[in-house]
Amino acid sequence: MGNQFKHSDKSRLIGAVLGGAVGGLIGHDMDARRCALAKIAKQYDLDMKISTVGANGSVLDDAALNANANGADIRKSAVGSVVEVRGQGVNGGHFELNSDQLTERAQNYFSAIADSYNARTMTADIQDPKKKAEYLAQIAARKILLIGHTDDTGNSRLNADLSERRARAVSAYMEKRGIPKHSLYFQGAGEAYPVADNATEAGRELNRRVEIVELANQASFDTYLTARKPRYDLYRSTPIAPAAVVDVAARGTPAVAARKPAKTSKDNARVAANAPPAVATAGAAASADTVASAPAATAPRASNSKGGKADSDAGQAIDFGGVPYTTSVNLANVGQAMPKRPSFSLISTAYASEPLVMTDCRRDRPRASNAVKALADGKVYSTSEFMPGLYGKTWTDQVNGHQIVINKVSVLAVDGALANPPQFKVYTNYNPAKRNSGQAEISVSPEVNTYLGENGLLYRMFLNGRAGLECVDIVFGKDGANAAKAGTLVYTRAEKTYAADFKPRIYQK
Repeated sequence: MGNQFKHSDKSRLIGAVLGGAVGGLIGHDMDARRCALAKIAKQYDLDMKISTVGANGSVLDDAALNANANGADIRKSAVGSVVEVRGQGVNGGHFELNSDQLTERAQNYFSAIADSYNARTMTADIQDPKKKAEYLAQIAARKILLIGHTDDTGNSRLNADLSERRARAVSAYMEKRGIPKHSLYFQGAGEAYPVADNATEAGRELNRRVEIVELANQASFDTYLTARKPRYDLYRSTPIAPAAVVDVAARGTPAVAARKPAKTSKDNARVAANAPPAVATAGAAASADTVASAPAATAPRASNSKGGKADSDAGQAIDFGGVPYTTSVNLANVGQAMPKRPSFSLISTAYASEPLVMTDCRRDRPRASNAVKALADGKVYSTSEFMPGLYGKTWTDQVNGHQIVINKVSVLAVDGALANPPQFKVYTNYNPAKRNSGQAEISVSPEVNTYLGENGLLYRMFLNGRAGLECVDIVFGKDGANAAKAGTLVYTRAEKTYAADFKPRIYQK
C-alpha cells in the first residue's frame, strides 16, 4: 500500500530514520501507516481502531492520549501501535464458519493491511542506499504480534484454540505478503482480554477481534507483554448450577494446556513427613473446533458417576469441616481481586463492590488462553521467570484430618499466568506420625484460573464435584513466603455447601 502515501509522508519518515531514535521512527512510521489503514478501513468498511503503545508498555487510544496531560510526550516516545480489526457478525466476518480459513473478502483486506507493514514497500522511494539500509536494519528488529480474541460464549478452551489457529493463519498470511517470518508472533487469547461487556451482543461483537501489535524491538515487545493485564472487571459471572458429587473412585480429569513447561523441583518428589507420596497424573488434552460466538450453555458443576442423588450417596462426599458457605465467608478468608484502575488489590474490605466472578469461585469458570508463540518455530515466547515459591513447588495443608497436597504449582511472574496444570491430591484421615503412604482418595489435574493483583495472586482451582469439592481459592503473596496468605476450600455435603479454611505451606524436606 506504499502507493497510497503522499511523497511528503515518506519524506517525514525518511527524516525520522536519520535521527535513529526509536520513538521518533515509530511515531513517523505510525503516522504514515495510520493514513494507509484509514483508507483500507474505508475501502472495505472495516471497524478498525488504532492505539499507541507508550514507552512503559501501556496502550492508549486517541481519546485517552488527548485527555492525558503528557499525551504529546507519549506520542513522541511511542514504541509501537495496536490495530484492532473487529469482526462483524457472530463469526467475526474474517473467517469461514468454524474455521481458520480467511474469507475471500478478508484475504483482500488483510493483504492490504499487511502491505502497509511491508518495509520494502514503505522505502521504495528512498534513493540513498545507505539510508535505505539503515532504515531496513531498524525495521528488522521489530516484532509483530497477531492476537485472536473471542467473546466468552461457548467452550473457553475450544475458543482459545480456535482463536490461536486464526491468529496463526493471519500471521502466516502476513509472511506471504513480505513480512519476515522471524518478526511474526501469534496468540490465541480466547476470552481472556475483553474490552467490553459480554452480557450484550454489542459488547460480544467488540470482543471478537483480531489485533495487530507492532513493537520497535524485543525490549519494547517484552515491556508491552509485561504491562498487559486482563480486564477482570469485564469477566462475566456464571450462574450457580445445582452441585453434584462425583464418586472419588472415578479417576481422571480434563487436562489443561500448559503455558510453559515448569522447572523441575526436588520438592515435587514426595511429601514424606506431612503428606503421602506425590504421584504424577496426566490427562488427555481436548482438541475440537467450535464456533467462538455460539450461545453459552450452563453445564452442571459436576455429574454423579453412579447416576444417583449426589449428596446423599454414602461415602462420596468428604467432610472437610468448616462453616456453611456464604460469599462473605469466602471474602473474609480469601481476599479479593478487584480491578482498581490502573491496578487492584487482592485484600480489600469493600466487598459489596466486587464482581461476583472474583468473590465467589462457584460463579467463575475455567478461562483458557494460549501463550504467545513464534511463527518461525511455534515455540512459546517467554518473558518472565516464575513467581517466588511458585516454580514447580509442592504445597500442602491438613484440613479436618485430611492431608491436601498440590504438586507442580507454577505461575509466571510477569502476568501471573499458569505455567502448567497442578496435581491436586487428598489423603483422607491422614496420620503424619505414621507417615502412611496409601493411595490418594482424590488425585486430579484441575483447571486453574489465576488473578494477579498488587499484593499477591489468587490461584483458583476447579474440582468439578470430586468427592463434593467444588473449587479451591488460594492467595499467594509476592514475597516468596513459604505459607499462603489465605485460602478457602468450597465443598458440598448432604446437599449443603461449606467453606473450610485452607492455608497450604511449601513442603520442606
